[in-house]
Amino acid sequence: MQELKGLETVVSVPTTGQQISDHILSAIAVGALPVGTPLPSERELAQALQVSRSSVRAGLDRLERAGFVLRRRGRGGGTFIAAGDAGELAGQQEHLATFRAERESLLDARAIVHGRLAHVAALRRTPEDAHDISAAAARYAQMDDPIHARSADAHFHHTIARATGNEELVRISVDLDRRINAGFRHDPFSPELFAAAQRDHAAIAAAIAAGRAQEAGVLCEEHFRATTMQPGSAGAEEDARALGDDTVGRR
Repeated sequence: MQELKGLETVVSVPTTGQQISDHILSAIAVGALPVGTPLPSERELAQALQVSRSSVRAGLDRLERAGFVLRRRGRGGGTFIAAGDAGELAGQQEHLATFRAERESLLDARAIVHGRLAHVAALRRTPEDAHDISAAAARYAQMDDPIHARSADAHFHHTIARATGNEELVRISVDLDRRINAGFRHDPFSPELFAAAQRDHAAIAAAIAAGRAQEAGVLCEEHFRATTMQPGSAGAEEDARALGDDTVGRR
């Protein structure tokens, strides 16, 4: 899968089954991989991590023994996150602290970068770009489950990045997305967040179409902080204090 490339930067080299399972456990512990989340296949994970399938299998086997993943065969089968032994997570505190700090830094970077991308897109967009961005916002609003909603959200923001006309900026945004999701698209999702994201997308699309660059940038950065960052994080607290020009000035 194309979106899984670059995942080798997430897990320390040399990667082992233990490291793979520890990373997934940390993602579960911080709520990044809720129960029911489907994982990529062993082949896709092995390709993304640039390791052998036996290493991936060893990591998943460990998680299955602890009850954190469930494997189903046949149509509709696959590997899914399950509710495991909470005691297993108790030994993950050091790894979890590192994972959480790295994730918060990446989320902060993504909010800032996408704010600037929306700003630039509003200055450079063509009529076709504006149409595509609005269409992507409308497509997101039609989604009715977390998996497809997350994919449609990624498409919306990717369309904005492409409207900058700068392939290097697109590459930076894609790289951040891959590192944050680590192969499992898992931004928070709830009916409330979904409704808020619909409103945000519509407002961002309208600002870009109208060429209101500053407004588009502020709206997009605040959108990422409000919908993906944990309350109480450094970036979220900073954003809560920021209004108008002050947000743009700190970038």
